[in-house]
Amino acid sequence: MKQSLIVLLLLFLTSCSSSKIIELGSATASKGMDVSQKAQGIYASLSDQAGIDKSQQDQVKVLTHPSPSTMALPDTKAPDFSKQLGPRIQAYQNLFEVYKAFALLTDPKFSDKTKDAMTALQDSYDAIEKMPDLPADVKTKLPNVLKMVGEAVQAKEVKKNNEILYVLSEVYLELWNADKQTWNDYIDLIYNSYAEGLNTVDSKRYDVNKISQSNSEPYSDNATIILMYRLRNRDDIMKQKNDLKKQLATFGQALEELTKAHAEIAKQSTDMSTVISSLNKIEELLKDK
Repeated sequence: MKQSLIVLLLLFLTSCSSSKIIELGSATASKGMDVSQKAQGIYASLSDQAGIDKSQQDQVKVLTHPSPSTMALPDTKAPDFSKQLGPRIQAYQNLFEVYKAFALLTDPKFSDKTKDAMTALQDSYDAIEKMPDLPADVKTKLPNVLKMVGEAVQAKEVKKNNEILYVLSEVYLELWNADKQTWNDYIDLIYNSYAEGLNTVDSKRYDVNKISQSNSEPYSDNATIILMYRLRNRDDIMKQKNDLKKQLATFGQALEELTKAHAEIAKQSTDMSTVISSLNKIEELLKDK
């Protein structure tokens, strides 16, 4: 009788554990959708930088020209990363569809959606594989994804499905890590050059009276008023730059935590607290601050 009770208790605990794993699998897929959407926003912001850079460089050319009345309308050709950014946006759109499909598979009502999950997984692989100038480290991991694409996805097989999602998210993380220095350097170039360019504008171009009207600082000599105005401009520009770079950093951290969560769920013995911690970190990192 005692042995039967022990068996029943073990079966009960196993059932509770399985139920919790399914819940965590669903929550992780949901966070994967959030991370994928955030990525699309990040890349859209990076796409906008070419236009911002052009506008800023045009402004500096006008403001620093010795004779603006005689100059032609500037038309700066700013660096353009659309060739790289477009495919990355598409890749994360496809990754969103992967998570959407895998989230459904944690619910028995959608057990017939395995084909959709496999299609989404294949599309996500294709989106990365076709990218121009794909980093070498990403190429070395792609065969692992291709192998997973060929394996059967099963409804409610949360550990196996998270093994697949771990391999896929690891490739996306590798791609992000390979790219992030380029994006940071790009943002530095845009905003540092703008701040430096504005600092070379001749003081005679400034209307001190207008500057004085827009602030209440207790300065009366023109040189100080202009310098303080330059400082405020520089600080505003640096804040824009640092806010953008912070978004890049926090997104990278969120993607790393997502990969960790998949890896932990895929283990034979899952530490649920580790998964929950990663999911909480993702939620905090993706908050608009």
